[in-house]
Amino acid sequence: GQSYPRVARMGAQIRADDSVLPGECAAAASPSAHHVLRLGDGLRHEAGAVTATCAGTLHTRAGGDAWLDVHVKRYSPAAEETVLGVVVETHAEAYTVDIAAPTRATLPVLAFEGATKHNRPKLVVGSLVHARIVEANGAKEPVLSCVDKVGHAGGLGALTGGCAFLCSTHLSRRLLTHPAASAALEKLGESIAFEIVVGLNGRVWVNATTAADTVVIQNLLLGRLAE
Repeated sequence: GQSYPRVARMGAQIRADDSVLPGECAAAASPSAHHVLRLGDGLRHEAGAVTATCAGTLHTRAGGDAWLDVHVKRYSPAAEETVLGVVVETHAEAYTVDIAAPTRATLPVLAFEGATKHNRPKLVVGSLVHARIVEANGAKEPVLSCVDKVGHAGGLGALTGGCAFLCSTHLSRRLLTHPAASAALEKLGESIAFEIVVGLNGRVWVNATTAADTVVIQNLLLGRLAE
């Protein structure tokens, strides 16, 4: 990809919630057996430092996760992130899935809990899946899985019913990480029964009792929580 000159910020160390520019060092980083980096959108590790590849707001989480909130329309796949994808092709050994990224992704038919050669999921073109990215390399198609690292579904898999809609990748990440967003959804759940699945690729699935309830939830997500 495009390379940026590394820029050192003078006078202060960059902290979480600071804004960074392309090429700016977000943090020093020395991965080891006891310190694993998991970098999301807008960050890359090189020469012992984490460097921003675009402008955004730095966020971190315990365990080594770090990412930038960036206002981009197209999702950039990253390993271990979860996405909502739409099946666009079906083949004997794998499904081709649109994850709103520059390239389509591959979902093996055996990458489901309990799947065998004789017991496979019956997905069709148009099926919506909640999947984990297990491989993300710019040189080839991302690879998806609908099981976690120990082989359990853990909420991953095909989604039926409900309604899916698009949002920005910035909003989807905010819905999954911002305490205020979680609190607002929990409060709404006291009066409306619903299920929600958010993909980091800017897709949201909501399954509510009525269409009117779905509209209320969608308006909350795209309105007040998007501000």
